[in-house]
Amino acid sequence: MTRILIALITVLSFTSFKASAQKLNLKDEAQRIRQGIKSGELTGAEVASLRLERNQLRKEAMRYKLDDGHIDSKEMADLRKDARKFNRNICRQKHDRQRRH
Repeated sequence: MTRILIALITVLSFTSFKASAQKLNLKDEAQRIRQGIKSGELTGAEVASLRLERNQLRKEAMRYKLDDGHIDSKEMADLRKDARKFNRNICRQKHDRQRRH
């Protein structure tokens, strides 16, 4: 009985770790966008464009997840590549010397 309980706990902890590793965390990017709005570094059009890009990235992750119930390594690599591109885009938009008036 004890062995079964230990095995069950091990399996549950592994699956929760795997699920958390598959999440795409875009909270930092949202914070950077909010900071750019507050400082005036981002114009309204830039904010709209960045938010659209963030939503598209989230939808892509959901599509991968809904496909077969999990995100495999190839899909995760694609999502990370897209997230890096999104991060570079935020940086470019914040430092392009366009200011909100």
